Amino acid sequence: MEKKRRKEPRFSRMQKREMGVAYLMLLPAVVLLGIFVIVPLVMAIEKSFYDWNFYKDSVFVGIDNFRVILVNKSFQRAVINALKFVVLLVPLQIVVQFAFAHLLKNLSSKFSNVVKTAIYIPGIIAGIIAGIIFMFIFEYKGGLVNQMLMSVGIDRIAFKNNGFWAMLSIVVPSVWLGFGGGTILNYAGLISVPGEYYEAASIDGAGGFMKLIHITLPQMKNIFVLQCINMTTATLQMFELPMIMTGGGPREQTLTPMLYMYNNFKNTGMSMGHTIAGALLMMILIAVLNSFVFKIIKSEKSIDG
Repeated sequence: MEKKRRKEPRFSRMQKREMGVAYLMLLPAVVLLGIFVIVPLVMAIEKSFYDWNFYKDSVFVGIDNFRVILVNKSFQRAVINALKFVVLLVPLQIVVQFAFAHLLKNLSSKFSNVVKTAIYIPGIIAGIIAGIIFMFIFEYKGGLVNQMLMSVGIDRIAFKNNGFWAMLSIVVPSVWLGFGGGTILNYAGLISVPGEYYEAASIDGAGGFMKLIHITLPQMKNIFVLQCINMTTATLQMFELPMIMTGGGPREQTLTPMLYMYNNFKNTGMSMGHTIAGALLMMILIAVLNSFVFKIIKSEKSIDG
């Protein structure tokens, strides 16, 4: 009768040592994640079921905070406004940034470096500062835009008094702020596309448009997915520009969820549980929308050859 073969260990001693080192290196990140993300999230979920603020004792109210905020007309309007900004800003920024990155790719090396540095400057400016800058540009009496309009005999535009112009006054600085970083990201994606693909397409007689459709855009899909996720999240969390530019007006047409919750936070008569419930609902909405983006635009690994 043959002896039973000795069972080989699943991991060698060297592999176990390497795994131990890997876990040890991950430990600080896990600890920090627990302290600054998981624990605050658990505390926020707990507080969302209470009627509380900093000046009185907490009272358990169950899901009343969620019910109240879901039926609140201002919050509903704020969410709809945020979704409008997403539909408008995300495609616009992707198209503009991709088009300029494509142009940047065809520039000479020295000149492109100067342009890349120049266009990235807005990316290091805080949203509040950008809001102040564009507030002077769109100001009714002495703003740059209205001065230019008056110089050619056109009436001034009251950007804060009209819903369309108020949204436009927020869209323009939003595009400006994200232009540099998004363009550089697209540029990095474009220069990583193998040149052999374009050479083979040229041999087959493909023109510039066909190369764009069948080579460039498919190879850039992962970049577009990343941009969709980041821009959707950032737009739904928009706060500084609406606060500085319009204050949420006119008639709450530029009110965003974050601005709505900030106003609640300043109101000492409102329950903090109400504000936290709104924040959790927005977190769920952002997660659902990002999952939807991942589903409809599946990210794939590029395969060379």
